[in-house]
Amino acid sequence: MEERQRPSRADSLRLTHLPEVRSRNRPAAPPPAPAPPPPPARRRSRKSWWLVSGLAIAVAVAAGLVVAYRATTDATIPDRGVPPVAIPTETVAGSDPAPAYSAAPRSAVAAPASRVPSSSPSVTTKLAPPKVTARANPSRANLALTSTVTASSAEGGAWQAGNATDGDPATRWSSGFAEPQWLRADLGSRRVVNEVTLVWEHAHAVAYRIDVSPNGTQWRTVWSTTAGKGGTVRIDTDGVAARYVRMYGTKRSNQYGFSLFEMEIR
Repeated sequence: MEERQRPSRADSLRLTHLPEVRSRNRPAAPPPAPAPPPPPARRRSRKSWWLVSGLAIAVAVAAGLVVAYRATTDATIPDRGVPPVAIPTETVAGSDPAPAYSAAPRSAVAAPASRVPSSSPSVTTKLAPPKVTARANPSRANLALTSTVTASSAEGGAWQAGNATDGDPATRWSSGFAEPQWLRADLGSRRVVNEVTLVWEHAHAVAYRIDVSPNGTQWRTVWSTTAGKGGTVRIDTDGVAARYVRMYGTKRSNQYGFSLFEMEIR
């Protein structure tokens, strides 16, 4: 084999110092430029801080004043939709005077009016009903003799309604054989009626009443019974004013009708 030739010492020294030689032959690199200094920190201006603080305090104070004002006005000023009630004042004899208050009242108190204004509403009073006038009967004449008499029915031609007001005790009115039945007298005008007399035949009424009316349609009962026994019955009507007087029977004493010899009105 072929042996490698080992370098000589001179060659070794030359190779070792070669970079130094090269470095010496090169021009020197310029030194790096120094880094610029950092910018100085910006300091907050004290004037701006005080301005912001002052504005915040002013806003807080203004808000507090608004809240206090609204609370005061809401408590002292009444609702505009409801007018204040005016209460007149008057002094009661012997009573102590009202204490004076230092605080202003919430609403003004109106003084009592000394005269009634012309625009005050008129007071309407309910008029009393007209007094009913009726012609008196001082002689106590039998008003039925001159009256117009009608009845609900008649047993036949011989027993008509007029037979009960003709003043003849031998004639009579007899109704149909049913209930109820009535006999009515029209006096012609309003008269003062003090008494009604009924003279019954054997076929009398057990239950009946006496009614009066000013017009023939509106009736008022002035007397009634449910235990009639026939015969002659005098009924006190206490001076009632009426134009129409009727006997209204609701129950018979037997199978026949209601039968009256006479009906007198005084």
